[in-house]
Amino acid sequence: MSHPEIPEIDFDHHSPEYSADPWAANTALSRKCPVAHSSHYGGFYVVTGYEQVASVARRPQVFSSAHELPNTPGRPQGTIIPASTFRALPLEMDPPEFLEWRRALNTFFTPTAAKKLRPRIEAYTTWCLDQCVESGEIDLVMDLANAVPALLTLDIVGLSMDNWRVYAEAVHSLAYTPSDTPGYKTVEAGFAMLIKEVVETIPVRRANPGNDLISFLTRMEIGGEKIGDADIIAVCNAMIAGGMDTTTALLSSTFEHLDRNHDDRTRLIEHPEDIPRACEELLRYFTPVVCVGRTATEEARIDGATVRPGERVLISWAAANLDEKVFPDPLTIDFDRDTRKHAAFGIGAHRCIGRHLAQTDFQVVVGEVLRRLPDYRLVEGAAVRYPTVGQINGHVTMPARFTPGPRIGPAFETANDLFASFGEPR
Repeated sequence: MSHPEIPEIDFDHHSPEYSADPWAANTALSRKCPVAHSSHYGGFYVVTGYEQVASVARRPQVFSSAHELPNTPGRPQGTIIPASTFRALPLEMDPPEFLEWRRALNTFFTPTAAKKLRPRIEAYTTWCLDQCVESGEIDLVMDLANAVPALLTLDIVGLSMDNWRVYAEAVHSLAYTPSDTPGYKTVEAGFAMLIKEVVETIPVRRANPGNDLISFLTRMEIGGEKIGDADIIAVCNAMIAGGMDTTTALLSSTFEHLDRNHDDRTRLIEHPEDIPRACEELLRYFTPVVCVGRTATEEARIDGATVRPGERVLISWAAANLDEKVFPDPLTIDFDRDTRKHAAFGIGAHRCIGRHLAQTDFQVVVGEVLRRLPDYRLVEGAAVRYPTVGQINGHVTMPARFTPGPRIGPAFETANDLFASFGEPR
């Protein structure tokens, strides 16, 4: 289908070309053609200007996040382009149904809940750093930025820590492993094992509820009725995927930036109270969740483009965060910038429900790295970025060296031992 009113561009957010420098691509698009069309993946609109992105995100009744399975062209296909094979709840719902789910889940993800979890985040961070601190070597992704969010997510969801490394690697690898490669089967098997544990845990929590998410979901009601196992699994699936690797991506990008920019590192070491402010600017610049998909439910306009029912729309949070009309000199990282309008957590009704946890994760992990490994340096040429950043922009691995230091936490042999110290049976 031709779209004469807007430019047709050769844009593929999963391509190596885009991955090589998404910042250049995003700034060029938001400046020159904030709404365009690409023929990849069956065709979709590419929306990159901040105003245009916000316009789509704030019209959920027109641009649907819903996901019908099996995927059918012309019908709502969720928030990923090309469409995934599973439905993420409640993200892939529309109002009013979405709003009821969101209100119910909000009680589990409040700022107060994140504040209560801070001591656990600190304990997991200390434990992870203690595994490496005496050696003077660490992989800032696999040993820390991936490990802490994984441990915290398993804790929150209500799963055992026995296989945390397998699960952490599986979720991490899902973000960058193409489905048509031999390694994907291993990744898929690890993730399947994780979901199997969720399935097996649901009846256990129904019989003996705790303070975890699965226990909460077994009691949660929508429309006056408790939700079923399939919906509990879908919520946990979305929580696990969103809670682990998005935070990992932000942390790894931050460590790379502070390795290259000593003035910013020195500022945060000397003024740790500035870390929350730095978090928001780094979210703007390194936007972990790059873009999301929508499906038009009726004919609608986005600037000069007429979008027809059933057509797909890709809105880029990353590009919106580089729109110079909203963020002057957008390619400069400035910790004193006004970032209140950044779109890293989304805009509108579907704004990220776990943002308070992500911000707390960031503040604790970055603060502890700068306190305990202040002179860390990345091993030159060893950091590996994701080969595709079509969904999440992060790093596969990031080896670093630093001056060795002492352990400071209790000598727990395993993550389960650490969890047991919190006094909650699992």
